Amino acid sequence: MKVFLILGMCVLGIFQSRAQEKFTFFLEPEIEINYNVTSTYSHSFGIENRNILYEDSHLGYAVKQIDVSHFSEFKLKENQAIGLGIQYRFENTFDGSEENELRFMQQFEWENVKSRYTFKSRLRNEQRIYASTIKYRLRYEFGLKYPLNSITNTYLKTEAETLFELSKTQKPELEQRISAVYGFTVFPKTDLEIGAQYRLADYTQKLSHELFIVIGIAINLI
Repeated sequence: MKVFLILGMCVLGIFQSRAQEKFTFFLEPEIEINYNVTSTYSHSFGIENRNILYEDSHLGYAVKQIDVSHFSEFKLKENQAIGLGIQYRFENTFDGSEENELRFMQQFEWENVKSRYTFKSRLRNEQRIYASTIKYRLRYEFGLKYPLNSITNTYLKTEAETLFELSKTQKPELEQRISAVYGFTVFPKTDLEIGAQYRLADYTQKLSHELFIVIGIAINLI
């Protein structure tokens, strides 16, 4: 209950402070299925839905897009892994002015455990393919996970990510994302995460503010 109260206060505060600026508020639920094939190889399948709740000073509800993705991960060491992924974004179905996207992803991630804290870094390269152009994006994310209760497997997780994108059809874009989520186990092998992510999109040129309420379900199969 406290989590929802804090999120509600944050949303209200941002609505008031960004009333004169470009601001959009989203709801983004996601479900992911993870499966370990061997001790060093795993893969995951995910589906994500993005919905607009507030835009151009108007409250409402509109589906923006649906993403379907697959990721394969290979362990190099106990704390290092590389991954390859593919994603398809359905957006033209909900907005005729937008194009669907095919995305290829390559990443390297590593983590360190200090006492009860887990520090995680991820470097990801992406090729975003549209009917009219191809965009190349580089992403670096740093995250911290802190367990709250080992019996119920509750935890807090914070992440900060910087993104840099290039394309022939646009000037270079920079974006910053900051997120915080509360996670817990709801069923054996099933975790639920609820939190928020704040984005400063294209902040060197046409700055816009975006707030996401994120709800994620992860099903971990053996």
